[in-house]
Amino acid sequence: MVTTRSPTNTWVARDGRLYMAAPASNVTFDNTASLSGSFASVGYSVEAAVKNITITPPETSYEKQDFMGQDSNNFQRGLLDEKPVGTATLTGTLVLGNNETVEDIISGTVSSAPTGYTRYQLGSDKTSDRTVAAVVTLMTVDTANEASFAFDNAKFTKLGDTRISGPDAHWEQDFTIVCLPKDYYFEFKD
Repeated sequence: MVTTRSPTNTWVARDGRLYMAAPASNVTFDNTASLSGSFASVGYSVEAAVKNITITPPETSYEKQDFMGQDSNNFQRGLLDEKPVGTATLTGTLVLGNNETVEDIISGTVSSAPTGYTRYQLGSDKTSDRTVAAVVTLMTVDTANEASFAFDNAKFTKLGDTRISGPDAHWEQDFTIVCLPKDYYFEFKD
């Protein structure tokens, strides 16, 4: 069944994909493959367990610096001091199911668990060493239109509260991933 979107050529939730891999060295972003194609043989497809994704590109802020005297237009002398570019951020909500979604990506596995169980701990040395590569890709069914946003050498800064929003709802958990500006990429298919 073909549906007409209004406005046309807009992406909806069903067009989205989210892939993650740890360590980030398992994925290489270079000019031999698209960002979405970089996950062809590694990583986890986690889009079936995530909603409410927000991508915030790195931002630059400016601070006004005032100086003595006036300029030729009778304004006080001043300039805008450019601050360092901030981090790129990916936030979302995990819908919790019957198995791990990103826990092993964040912390690695802790060996001291009963047989048949896998135990994790956040905050250990294993956590601080874990870097993540993540790609959010939006594509139409015919793959003629595609946009991808990649986070390389990223870190999980939040695996939030586990909560249920009501008696008929599902359990969910917020997460946040950040990376340096040099490790954030976005591309569009021409």
